[in-house]
Amino acid sequence: TNPCSEISLANKESCNLAEMILPNIRSLDEMIDVSKLLYKVQKAVAALPYIDRESTRITHQNMRLGLGVTGITQALDKLDWLSPTYEALRHFDAEWSAEQGYPQSVRLTTVKPSGTLSLLAGVTPGVHPGFARYHIRRVRMSSHDPLLDYCAQRGYTIEWVRGFDGMVDERTKVVEFPCAFPTDTMLAHDVTAIDQIALQRRMQADWADNAVSVTVYYRKDELDAIKAYLVENWDDMKSVSFLLHSEHGFEQAPLEAIDRTTYKALLAKVNKKPQSVAAGTSELLDDDCSSGACPIR
Repeated sequence: TNPCSEISLANKESCNLAEMILPNIRSLDEMIDVSKLLYKVQKAVAALPYIDRESTRITHQNMRLGLGVTGITQALDKLDWLSPTYEALRHFDAEWSAEQGYPQSVRLTTVKPSGTLSLLAGVTPGVHPGFARYHIRRVRMSSHDPLLDYCAQRGYTIEWVRGFDGMVDERTKVVEFPCAFPTDTMLAHDVTAIDQIALQRRMQADWADNAVSVTVYYRKDELDAIKAYLVENWDDMKSVSFLLHSEHGFEQAPLEAIDRTTYKALLAKVNKKPQSVAAGTSELLDDDCSSGACPIR
């Protein structure tokens, strides 16, 4: 699988993902149009030559795509559009593949965890509920990342990463961002673990022919119910992860619930005036990327 397990891959096969923002789609016809446009881009990418010869062979053979959906829990009234959109996409794949001389895709759709793209769109990630109405989102960065200086100028809290043993990792820092979801957002606090798994199963049945990647938030008193549900329904699922909503032992957890007062206090510390990254940073990045292969930071 790829790292988040929404896509099962053959050896050396390429992972090819795209995503639709469900709350922004206004009708079934629009959803079908959007899915076809993204499909065309993904199919063209799948048809490209890859650096590794075996990757080219297996990717061209399977033409495996992963067209995802995000913001699902903010658009529950649109879930009935999923199945007809999938059927339209399957029919279109047969037509388009024949026209372009491609094999039909072995898989077309998925639901990925969807962190960054959902943040950019301002929606809940993938099939997940919002973590909490007000929360801190922590992002880890290399201690040499020039964006740390920018975040410091803006007034965001920055700390060294600490391990479970309390030891400081001098290679990595964590930045805290105060965040809030709209008032009508489904929140993890208000839904059971079973509710979350049931929604995952519906997305698997109506949309994803790859897998639905999800982290289900649970409480300790739900464990027996979760085990019983999985025994009964596992045949309808492909993957699932679980994380305690709280009391999980992570001192610098990626998400932490806070109250409105704390949110307002943290937000008040943020300097909203435009800032710039430290001088010389863009030249440094340009030099590092001059070969066409940018370094991982």
